Amino acid sequence: MTKGRKIIGFIGLILAMFMGALDATIVNIALPDIMEDLHTGLTDTSWVATIYVLAMAVFIITVSKLADIYGRKLVMLMGVLIFGIFSFACMMADSLSMLIAFRLFQGIGGAILTPIVFPMGIELFGKQNTSRITATMGAFSALAAAGGPVIGGLIIHWTTYHWIFGINVPIAILAFLMILFGTKESYDQTISKNIDWLGMIFLTCTLGGLTFGLLEGREYGWTSQIIISSFIISVVGLFFLILVERKVKSPIIELSLFKEKTFTSSSIIYMVFGLAIIVPSLILNYFLQNVQGYSALHSAYLIIPASLAIMIGMPLATKMYQKISARLLISIGLIITSAGLSMLSLIKYNTSQGIIICCNIIIGLGLGFMAMALTSSVKYLPVNKTGIGSGIVNASRYIGQAVGMALLVTILNSNVNTAKVQIKETAYTQIDERVLSTQVKKVAKKEISKTFKTTKNSTNISTKQNNMIKQIKKAAQKTDNLPIPKKGSSYRKIYDANELLINGTESISSNVSQLAGVPQLAGVPQLAGVSQLAGSLKVISDGQTELGTAIKLLAQKDELTSAFKVIIKEKNKQLSQAFDNVFIIGGGIVFICTPLALLTEKRKLSKL
Repeated sequence: MTKGRKIIGFIGLILAMFMGALDATIVNIALPDIMEDLHTGLTDTSWVATIYVLAMAVFIITVSKLADIYGRKLVMLMGVLIFGIFSFACMMADSLSMLIAFRLFQGIGGAILTPIVFPMGIELFGKQNTSRITATMGAFSALAAAGGPVIGGLIIHWTTYHWIFGINVPIAILAFLMILFGTKESYDQTISKNIDWLGMIFLTCTLGGLTFGLLEGREYGWTSQIIISSFIISVVGLFFLILVERKVKSPIIELSLFKEKTFTSSSIIYMVFGLAIIVPSLILNYFLQNVQGYSALHSAYLIIPASLAIMIGMPLATKMYQKISARLLISIGLIITSAGLSMLSLIKYNTSQGIIICCNIIIGLGLGFMAMALTSSVKYLPVNKTGIGSGIVNASRYIGQAVGMALLVTILNSNVNTAKVQIKETAYTQIDERVLSTQVKKVAKKEISKTFKTTKNSTNISTKQNNMIKQIKKAAQKTDNLPIPKKGSSYRKIYDANELLINGTESISSNVSQLAGVPQLAGVPQLAGVSQLAGSLKVISDGQTELGTAIKLLAQKDELTSAFKVIIKEKNKQLSQAFDNVFIIGGGIVFICTPLALLTEKRKLSKL
């Protein structure tokens, strides 16, 4: 095969892998739009993202083995076909249940695209180019993961979220043709042809039970039967998974590979990489769209520095890898990433966009260095185990993403609901203390309760806030039963003065009316205009009454404006704090895994 055909084939493989990795995060930017379009909440809508990475985590190792047995090129082409078909199905879905179901099958297709690229790349260019192949894969994989929100934001800006899925169709067709033309078939001749179906079932139970329990725990109640059962299924599944994998001849996860310390530590670190990337691509995105009220495109512009930093960090780390050990590079990446994530906790509602961009640059640079875990993971594995090894380490990343989504979204939901309670209490206090009509107070409390209701629609507040203000202002325009302005205010002084004028005018009008009733006396022509004067005084009195109503309306408007300022300020403060410990937890998880980097490239001399 000519070098040109090999390059075309490898580009096709990278396109396929990029497409599969991209869809693990590109949907994150669209979740608020999906929530609004399909009238769902955060927890339910999160399954659109979670089910995809969960399917990849579960099936990625199985398809690696199927590819080794039945042919990597054949399985890869099937994966591209499945991914393209169900991407189109996701594009056409008109309900959340259909979208989640189609995303499951799209995830199965994505599970095929990722792990087979590495062994097929080695088949094309040889073992001696392993570092270059893994560096290229790592760079594009990391770029796809961090660039998903950016690309998604651009698509939503120009079209609708449906094209986030539809854009995959032409890419899938192009990748299919390039792989068909530019690659050759390869197998693992040493692998057993038996498929570990029991292992796959127990792996599904382990990950599915854990993810469902974490994501739905707050909704159903942590002590509810369904959540406790979910965690029990996860633990029992893990127990039987280890038991089965130690006994079967052809395990889905070859536990013997974990005797190699570099492989084990790299797999865990790559799992942390998957969890860490959820923070800027999902959690920060929610903050930007649903707290600060930015559009999807604007949010994408603020997240794109993370993608650009990964593009710089990964090649830089690869270059440094020639002179510096992987353990040092990965340690640097873990520390930088944890620092960047922790810095996000300092962001408030009024924090400048420049600081947010700086945080994302730091995070992206750290993630670029962390991605070296992919390069070091298979360094000491036998050539015929690179396929299954690649599958396991890539599965680790998607396990990290699935668990990260479930864990961090659950914490975020809990925090936001706590914040809503505080906001509601502040809002009620403000409404009670203000001089407002009974109707306005009633409408205000009703709308506040509706806006800050503690449900699983935890972050969908911005659009509700605008509707709340609209309804309260509408009620405040009515002139029935308006309260007298607050004592000591300028409006009260004007109102009291106007009341004196009204009383004086009415007194004069009354006397004039009595005078107008006296029979006209001869020789007193001045009394002929008394009736006209009484009419004029009546007009003046009515005008002063309307002025009094206007003063009351203006006073009530100022009271509402002042109350809104306090309520909105409290809302921004409480919601900003709700995100703080989510960022800190993400950074903390990354940091505590730093000692694992010391085990990379520390080869254990045992027979695999």
